Amino acid sequence: MTASTVSMGPATTDTPQPASATDRAAASRQVRADIQAMRALAVLLVVGYHFWPQRLTGGYVGVDVFFVISGFLITTHLLQHQPRTLRDLGVFWGRRIRRLLPAALLVLAASLLVTWLIAPATLWHDTATQAVASAFYVQNWSLAAEAVDYMAADNVPTAVQHYWSLSIEEQFYLGWPVMILLAGAFIRRRGGRVLPGVACVIVVVTVVSFVCSALLTSTNDAAYFLSWTRFWELGIGGIAALVVLWLPGAGGSGRTLRALLTWVGLAGILYSAFVFDDATVFPGTAALLPVTATALVILAAAEPGFGSPHRLLSLGPVQWIGDISYSVYLWHWPFVVLLPYALGHPAAWPVKIAAVAVVVALAWATKVLVEDRLRGSRPLGVPLRRSFVFALGGAVVIAALGGGLEWRTQEASRGPSAVVGDPCFGAQALVDPDCGQVHGDELFTTPAFAAKDASPAGEDGCMVSGSYVDREVCTYGVSSGQVLDIALVGNSHADMWLPALADLAEKNSWRISTYLIENCYTVDRRIDFEDKRTRNCFEWNRWAISEARNGDYDLIITGNRSLQPLLGVPEPKMERAVTDAYERVLRGWREAGRPVLVVQDAPRSGYEGDPTDPECAALHENDLAACDAPLTERAVAVEQADAARRLDDERVQVFDPTPFVCPQDVCRVVVGGVIVHYDLHHLSGTFVRSLAPQLEDAIARVVEG
Repeated sequence: MTASTVSMGPATTDTPQPASATDRAAASRQVRADIQAMRALAVLLVVGYHFWPQRLTGGYVGVDVFFVISGFLITTHLLQHQPRTLRDLGVFWGRRIRRLLPAALLVLAASLLVTWLIAPATLWHDTATQAVASAFYVQNWSLAAEAVDYMAADNVPTAVQHYWSLSIEEQFYLGWPVMILLAGAFIRRRGGRVLPGVACVIVVVTVVSFVCSALLTSTNDAAYFLSWTRFWELGIGGIAALVVLWLPGAGGSGRTLRALLTWVGLAGILYSAFVFDDATVFPGTAALLPVTATALVILAAAEPGFGSPHRLLSLGPVQWIGDISYSVYLWHWPFVVLLPYALGHPAAWPVKIAAVAVVVALAWATKVLVEDRLRGSRPLGVPLRRSFVFALGGAVVIAALGGGLEWRTQEASRGPSAVVGDPCFGAQALVDPDCGQVHGDELFTTPAFAAKDASPAGEDGCMVSGSYVDREVCTYGVSSGQVLDIALVGNSHADMWLPALADLAEKNSWRISTYLIENCYTVDRRIDFEDKRTRNCFEWNRWAISEARNGDYDLIITGNRSLQPLLGVPEPKMERAVTDAYERVLRGWREAGRPVLVVQDAPRSGYEGDPTDPECAALHENDLAACDAPLTERAVAVEQADAARRLDDERVQVFDPTPFVCPQDVCRVVVGGVIVHYDLHHLSGTFVRSLAPQLEDAIARVVEG
């Protein structure tokens, strides 16, 4: 995503604009003002989007502009200086290392240090993990793994998250020259023409990557970060390089036409930046607009003349921003993430303006003192191995710093300082009037611990996710001779009660069999996921409902949150339709003679963009009431509980945790010294365990009838 990631010393910052062999040689020693301006535009779009996301809703397309520029410049260099030996590859990679890593490693180290100093401990683990991934340029894969992890959906962004795009570019820089070397060697061995053959390989790889992007983007949340769904954007830049080298003048022979094409390309980029938003399915086919618009500007290569944007693009400030765009990109995101922690509240627009000014100043200093001083052959380039020793050493240093921050995280992530079941611990503080204030006198669970205090089902492989094709049943408690055989059925809002149920199973010789799935809730109708999960969720529900009904269980415990709409149901009728669907399932279980306990969904702790309970507790440890909110702002729809109450059957009962989560109709971040939620809508495992006595009583009532 970096502007300067596309430049690599004299051989690659220079952008050829050939019309003949002589012209190509001359052009390779020049810097194209339009590409520098595109770098400036790209970084301004990204910075504007991150600081003012509601104003520049599609500014993230600046990343795609960078990708195309990178693909164009790197492919141009590789075609003009085709690698033939391993040493050629080493020279290429060495230049990349010297160009990119010094500034990147500096910002990584600074981000780790400042995160430790001012950010809450809840952010330390993810920052350490992502910093190490960034140092080895696999950050995009780290984020892709989180993107498909439903339970990580509320993770707070780290100060190094923006390195995902650098990871994709570095992977491109690693693989692209190898591909060209192998293709060229194969073609030469067979006596063919190298450029047409390499061109075919580039086109095929680009098309395949685009098809992957088009197919995966709408069905896979990780597609935004995957290498093979993004390489086509760099490949389009490579195809533009082929056109410029192979078909000089393809951008239009007349200055008027070149100017017009440039304006059209710029308009396409700006249209994407102002019209696209977070709801746009991206990258996929939507990325075609900013990508092809960028390629159009590159191919047009606007020249000075009447009506040409060349004069605007060549302005000194524009060129200067283009020069420092790499460092601007590196520095801006840590400010976006960490500034609110430094201030203790979200930054107002004047503060954001000042922050941008500081970012620009830091970027200029980094460009002059770090980038320019280390990008040449001295001191890191001669002998060549120095570049690779520096890269490895830098990665090791970041890994050590990340390891140190992770060690601090473990220190801050100690388990509860009191035992579950002790008087006044967690929810029990609301039972005994002698326990004092609702929040408790001390914090028994640290914020860092609470942020990871989830049900064990995910780590145990008991939660069905992805495309919903698996059929997983796990058991907790005793394996035989059980006093009570229980089926736990539902999505993650049933799963979050497993810590308490597992404790009770061990205590009372019960056996818990789990039928758990992410997001898909337990109804007999199709839920609209807009992909194959619609059918697979329906089939999974049919199986799980049948297993619970026919499995000779003594009790079915179920809980759900109904986030996705039912297929084909208009919004005004949705709540009633969902409640009716739940009621049919509950009635079917009762007709089979199964007692049912519906665990009513708990109020949430906030909405997207709000701090989680652990984060808020870390920020306001001395004023926990600042994190509390009225129940009216945190209540959720409880269709399954409503359906159970509608049945009016003593063997179908509801356990409602609301009075313990939101006593006196105020939803608390901490109750009895225990942080209540671990993310925005799941109760923490420790708080759930503190509710075990109440849950046990509810189970006894429904079983005894």
